[in-house]
Amino acid sequence: MLTIDGMLTLLRDVSMALGLIEHDNAVRPRTREGIVSMYRRLTCGLLFVVLSPAGAMAASPIDLTKATIVTESSSPVVAKAAVMLQEELAERSGVTLPIAKSSPADGLVIRLGTSAEIPDVEVPRTPESYGVAVRGRAVCLVGQDERGALYAAGRLIRLTTYQPGVLTLTLDQPIASSPDVPIRAHQLAYRNTANTYDAWTLDMYEQYIRDLIMFGCNGVELISGLDANAKDGAVMTQTMRSMNVALSALIRSYGIDVWVWSPVMATPGEDVTTPEGTARALELRRGFLEDYPAIDHLFVPGGDDGNTPAVHLMPFLEKFSVLLKEIHPNAKIWVSNQTFTLEENDYFFDYLANTSPDWLAGLVYGPWIKMGWEEMRERTPARYPIRRYPDINHTVRCQYPIPDWDQAFAHTIGREPVMPMPKMQVHIYRKYLNVSDGFGTYSDGIHDDLNKHVWNVLGWDPQADMDVALEEYGKVWFGVDLATDVAQGLRALEANWSGPVVANMGIPQTLAMWEDIAKRVPDFDKNWRAQMYLFRARFDANVQAEARAQKGYEVQALAALADASQTGVSEAIERARAALAQADRPAAPELRSSIEALGPLMLRSIGYQLSIEPPYLARNSERGAMLDWLDQPLNNRPWLEQRFEAILALDNQADRLAQIDTILTWEDPGPGGFYDNLGTIGEYSHVVYQRSWEEDPSGTNSPRVAFPLYKADAKTIAEQSGVVTDELAFKEEVSRVPGAYKGRQELRTSWQSQITTLYGTPLKMRYEGLDPNAQYRLKVTYAGRFRPTMTLTLNDEFGIHGPVPQPNPIWPVSYYLPQAATRSGTLNVEWNLVEGRGCIVAEVWLIKTNDAGQ
Repeated sequence: MLTIDGMLTLLRDVSMALGLIEHDNAVRPRTREGIVSMYRRLTCGLLFVVLSPAGAMAASPIDLTKATIVTESSSPVVAKAAVMLQEELAERSGVTLPIAKSSPADGLVIRLGTSAEIPDVEVPRTPESYGVAVRGRAVCLVGQDERGALYAAGRLIRLTTYQPGVLTLTLDQPIASSPDVPIRAHQLAYRNTANTYDAWTLDMYEQYIRDLIMFGCNGVELISGLDANAKDGAVMTQTMRSMNVALSALIRSYGIDVWVWSPVMATPGEDVTTPEGTARALELRRGFLEDYPAIDHLFVPGGDDGNTPAVHLMPFLEKFSVLLKEIHPNAKIWVSNQTFTLEENDYFFDYLANTSPDWLAGLVYGPWIKMGWEEMRERTPARYPIRRYPDINHTVRCQYPIPDWDQAFAHTIGREPVMPMPKMQVHIYRKYLNVSDGFGTYSDGIHDDLNKHVWNVLGWDPQADMDVALEEYGKVWFGVDLATDVAQGLRALEANWSGPVVANMGIPQTLAMWEDIAKRVPDFDKNWRAQMYLFRARFDANVQAEARAQKGYEVQALAALADASQTGVSEAIERARAALAQADRPAAPELRSSIEALGPLMLRSIGYQLSIEPPYLARNSERGAMLDWLDQPLNNRPWLEQRFEAILALDNQADRLAQIDTILTWEDPGPGGFYDNLGTIGEYSHVVYQRSWEEDPSGTNSPRVAFPLYKADAKTIAEQSGVVTDELAFKEEVSRVPGAYKGRQELRTSWQSQITTLYGTPLKMRYEGLDPNAQYRLKVTYAGRFRPTMTLTLNDEFGIHGPVPQPNPIWPVSYYLPQAATRSGTLNVEWNLVEGRGCIVAEVWLIKTNDAGQ
């Protein structure tokens, strides 16, 4: 006998095979009644397919060129959808379809409305669902509700084939589609931190909101400040409040949700820990609440930004909820526990369990939460949904760092580059699908445009074929003739960042692909997507050219230093400097010029701020200002040149030669020893991973690579010279060579990346095959932006050092190990956090010595 589960599985599989439903998620009834209803509907559909000749063959293209868009709906959202459909099709084909309230006597029509208005099209009975079907001379776009109609219009834009003067549609079978998650939002904040949004007009915002809606977005998150007159960006044309008020109305006009990100105690002087401060804070918030015409959700981060202790934040939000309901009765409050301490998290979850506040709609899981997803879900009462707040727009110093990323990219293309990452984003999305209830992404610009669309697609169908989705993206924004090429080009850009840059043979091929696409895409000067992907392809190729060239220059410099005993130290250093100075000329001058030439185009077409210098005026060099990193050294030149100054300050020739020898043998652990350059691809094999990247892509409970913000071009070094006084490059020289160096400390390339663990997770290394009779010495370079205090233990037994802060200046420290620690032939090394954000280590040598005095 066929069980209900068996019936459901059979219906799903057969229906998908025959094309009656588009995706697996369209058949997901939760009750027996739902299954019976679905059975009846699909049985009718199956009978139609079996009896209809059309069900056995592909449909012929339908010419939409002379169609009329007809909507009888009184809904302003459906009317907006009709205009969106009309204008987006016209933009791509040059054909402007008329909009009418009723069907003309003859000719093809595109009927747009809800299932209440167009009842003869199958539409899933869940919010925001839609159906697309052909009925006689009508292409029907039908939503279960007005949002569903909006998404049906967006789907037709994606399905239609556009050529100049021609619109055609091929629809083999009717489509019935439902979103998988109820929250699919993106943060588009008008603030100086953004690399593009703060340069936008309201019309530019509307276009991009449409772009997102077409792929299933149902919310836009704004960032609200308390100062109504604040205008913190050099490229802004109006105050943040006035733009946000206009955006609130615009977003509401499309019928999607208005989210507002609003931290507490982020404004200087604000304090909600006292009754008086609380009253002032509420009154300030009344101002922006009354200004906004629409707010559906208000998200309050626990930190990053905001600095409110949890014990004060939750009572304040309870009071704030009363004010919010007064002005926006249907608005909901969401809160995150970002940056909460362990004690604050205990208070927070106890508060939720014990008081079960009705004023709280749900929680948000965002960057710098000191627990993994599984623990977050387990500790959250079941009544509260958890919205994701994924950082989809950063590469380093972020929630989801790029795994196995070459340092050359990390220190040039930087934290906020053009970054289409479909494979990575799909994995992250699916990894936490079952413990989350939708998403509102963290984004500060259009550099992550593809990532937004990936999340939109997966929010509708988590098992969507991403190759198909990428081709659809290519078709919509580049044209049908380039759809496949664009999909392959986006995959190739992601592959550019795989493995060591100097050995990646795909980078030149990726560049050739995007150069070809740029030549063929219509209106390249206006197509910002084509411009920014070409920019990335060129930038990657330039990084590769510079990395290869500068690696060779350093080899020449070291060869010159190796002859110091014959040529003399001064002469050797002069020759080494000359070798390194070859980097002052671009390795690929034409390629570099072509990168710089794209900057003005991207500024005009989308407001992309590629530099802190005029005319771009980016907030800082981290915020998408990739042009400012073209001169970043990719070898040890800054460190070496600083080292040369310190060496020449020594009076004794033997001391000078000894310091040169230190440079030449830096990475050599000697016979029977080991050297790990933590963070450099392929050079830290002894690090122990508690979980793989696939299991823990955020590195919350396992090691991850960290890169400090380190800008070392000649201009930056000159500007920062003297900022820090008497900080020598070499710790052992501080007292005996005072004044040999004043200014900042330059970093070896091996100090420019580290392995870190977060929130108390220990950092572990393991060695095997050691000589049980030998004496070993452990040498460690403690470096990294967290500057933690750590302890070091061997084999869970031998304490090597107690709480020790990171040395300043950076220089390796050595510890002789008890022979008992290595007598078994294995050694387990473990650092544990005492103070700071996480353990962090740059280099480790395990050196085999003859005796403890060597």
